Amino acid sequence: MGEMLEVAKKAAIGAGKITISLRAKKHKYFIKIAEDEIGDFTTEADKLAEQKILEILQSRFPKHNYLSEEAGRQDSGSDYWWVIDPLDGTWAYSHGLPSFGVSIGLLKEGKPILGVLNFPAFNCIYWSEEGNGAYMNGKRIKVTDEKDLSKCFVGFGLGYVGERDEEIEKLLKPIAGVVRYPPVVEAAILGLSYVARGAYAGYVQWAYPWDFVGGAAIIEEAGGKLTDFWGKPVNWLAKDIPLVATNGKIHDEILELIKT
Repeated sequence: MGEMLEVAKKAAIGAGKITISLRAKKHKYFIKIAEDEIGDFTTEADKLAEQKILEILQSRFPKHNYLSEEAGRQDSGSDYWWVIDPLDGTWAYSHGLPSFGVSIGLLKEGKPILGVLNFPAFNCIYWSEEGNGAYMNGKRIKVTDEKDLSKCFVGFGLGYVGERDEEIEKLLKPIAGVVRYPPVVEAAILGLSYVARGAYAGYVQWAYPWDFVGGAAIIEEAGGKLTDFWGKPVNWLAKDIPLVATNGKIHDEILELIKT
């Protein structure tokens, strides 16, 4: 295991412990710090978990760039970008559900090369580094080989992208009529983790870089494929990202359905 992966895992585990600790303290995780115009909000846990991650990563890699959901961009001119969601699934977390987690991804020259997803309520952690495979709790994982779309689970994340809501609904509706029982997922990283370990054949969502980069690195190492809604390579540092993540076998079919 390389140094960067080791440090990223330490940061993700530390942040996860904070979220669990706050959850145990008489529902302190319900405290609302800020709410934007579309109803998303940030909890105390988001802030403290992010502080822990940045403290650990920046102490070891001070010259790298950082993009985090709460702290924003810190561009030092490096080829490396750490992309961080300290608490994905904040809404689920604030309502007492276990479907939340920590996401840390690393880009090198725009390409995901490392990912860590920690789901502390499930005692489950995923990780990958370029060329060394993808793992869940130390066990090697890979995407499903299923090719028949009618037998596939394809998850959806609706999330918060404000002005794009109608566009997203129009794009996703054709898929819902074809795949098997399409589930809506409470956190993007949960959907991506399901693709990586072969539970889902695909996951589709329009969201933000910090929602995707960690999971994207893991899916690639598990043998999957990721593009935007139009089959083009993803700009992982874009303002928002229309993502299609699949096992690769059904990718073109999903793209065709989106185009209809």
